[in-house]
Amino acid sequence: MSRRLATDGTPSLRSRCDSIVSNMRKSTMSQAIKQYFKTTTLHGFKYLYSAYYVDRVGWLLCCCASACCAGVLCAVLWERFLEVPALLTLWDNTGSDEYIEEKVPAVVVCPPTESIAELFLDKISPNKTETERIPITLARLLTGKSTAKDQLLLLNDLLVSNNITLPEVMMNYTPSCNEHTKKCRYEEYMVPCEQLFKKEITTWGICCVMRPKRLKRITQAFVPRMHQTHTLNLLLQCTHGSRLYGCQFITIYESEEYVQSNTLLPGYYYMAQLRFTAIPENPATENLVENTCVSDKGYSRTLCMLKCAERWCGCSDPLHFAMDKSKKKLPMCPITSMGCLRASEYKDNITCNCLPPCKKITTYMVLESSPMNVVKQTIDPFYDGINVTPSIVVNLRVNVGHSRIFVLNPTETWLTLLSSLGGVFNMFLGVGLFSALEFLFLVLVKLPIGIKRSSEIDPTTTYHPPVVHY
Repeated sequence: MSRRLATDGTPSLRSRCDSIVSNMRKSTMSQAIKQYFKTTTLHGFKYLYSAYYVDRVGWLLCCCASACCAGVLCAVLWERFLEVPALLTLWDNTGSDEYIEEKVPAVVVCPPTESIAELFLDKISPNKTETERIPITLARLLTGKSTAKDQLLLLNDLLVSNNITLPEVMMNYTPSCNEHTKKCRYEEYMVPCEQLFKKEITTWGICCVMRPKRLKRITQAFVPRMHQTHTLNLLLQCTHGSRLYGCQFITIYESEEYVQSNTLLPGYYYMAQLRFTAIPENPATENLVENTCVSDKGYSRTLCMLKCAERWCGCSDPLHFAMDKSKKKLPMCPITSMGCLRASEYKDNITCNCLPPCKKITTYMVLESSPMNVVKQTIDPFYDGINVTPSIVVNLRVNVGHSRIFVLNPTETWLTLLSSLGGVFNMFLGVGLFSALEFLFLVLVKLPIGIKRSSEIDPTTTYHPPVVHY
């Protein structure tokens, strides 16, 4: 007698089939991974499948320790790469203009704000007694000093009633540069001041500004390229009628951050000795590490801080509003709100996160003065016909020979960093090119083959149990 134990594909048998296939897949993948660990070139990993339990635990601890050491050294390499990306070397700046395009700085001569305010008040204010403190108020306001609120309100009312803004007042009532700059000489050659100095709106007010490119364009035909010292002589007059005023004298290089103004008094001769230390922007070291500096043309940390203060105060500085030609989203600040922008208190209340410019330059200037009567005995034709009382003579000497230009030479780039990281991983874990090929071979070849072989068994095939004969 025989009996066939058949099935009609009940769920219990199908699930058993699926379980068998799943176990076969896992077994195949496990065998491939086990074989990989037995033959890999990674340090110590083949002993993780040792027949002895103590060996497996010991080598597991060793592998973890090696991985930790590799991680620590990689972190140290990365930190060093971020902090010291390049080496500073001194460049011989006397024989080449490769890095400093203009060795003469921009020269800024600013007439006193008080004299501009007086010219403005003479034409619009009939009450001289009420507005006599306005010039001092305006000067203190532009320099960020505390000012009386009633004087600010009075100045604001004057501007509103005359339908004029502060930049328009300063631009319209500031005399032309021809009235302040009388004579200009570069090296031994007289140059026209009206071509050098142009009236511009600056953070110090309305000033006469000499850009180095203008000087270079005028003098490049007759001035030699190599100079140990660049000399610029200026004859200035800052007067208003019979009243004598001093001038603000400023020298500034592109990307120079901290600039100090010097007050020049009429009747004096000034000798200014200037030298600089520069780290030019070098394409070889640009973008070594992201977000460490800004290489945008015209960028400065001072300008970034000003824009940050404008966002915090909710309005734009009137002088900056007039200088910036880009489309602004913030309205112009009224006079009564300028204290928020120009006072230093806001720096303690806001965080701007302004990065430094990639091009860095600092200057050191020594300014010496002497009475103008010392020039009476000179035979220099530059001083012919000078009225000593209202005149100011400035002799600016840029000492290129004693200045320093430092060049950034990269010590670590992405390639050297990759080499260092590869050496660390190879020393502690044995990770190299062949190890990478082994791992890729496991992932892309062996595991897919194992999965494919285990899938050749069709779980939907009808299961026929064996026939039992009695």
